[in-house]
Amino acid sequence: MENSQIGIQMLGNFLQDNYYWKELISMFVVVGLKFEIHCWNEETEEIKEALKFGKEKSTDWEFGTIIEGIIDEKFIEMIHNTVKPSDTAIYNKMTPFFSIFLENGFSSEHYGTEFHILSAPIDTNFTALLKELREFAVVNVF
Repeated sequence: MENSQIGIQMLGNFLQDNYYWKELISMFVVVGLKFEIHCWNEETEEIKEALKFGKEKSTDWEFGTIIEGIIDEKFIEMIHNTVKPSDTAIYNKMTPFFSIFLENGFSSEHYGTEFHILSAPIDTNFTALLKELREFAVVNVF
């Protein structure tokens, strides 16, 4: 699976917690890498939270705000302690942030219900996690 691109789309409202989201993103957050967090402008609390880890990026996205920064231990701690949002009527949200993009080609989008991985790690834990995820998600390897 080395050098494979992977797309993961979570299905339905099967997951009652964000365990799989935390497991996936934890395999890719590395101190020193750049990140971007994308939020809709009306998500004021989420923007405030993201600004604890970076600064607002100048963009032409009319309806959203992008916060960029460098991953540090506090950012990783925030990921590990992220609580699954309770407002899941439209999306079964795994994270309060609309999208998180990491410099290494990992992204968590649509509130953690969709993942794009540009280069899969050589890690037996990752392979096992993908196998487990197939019960709750469509996993495509390209």
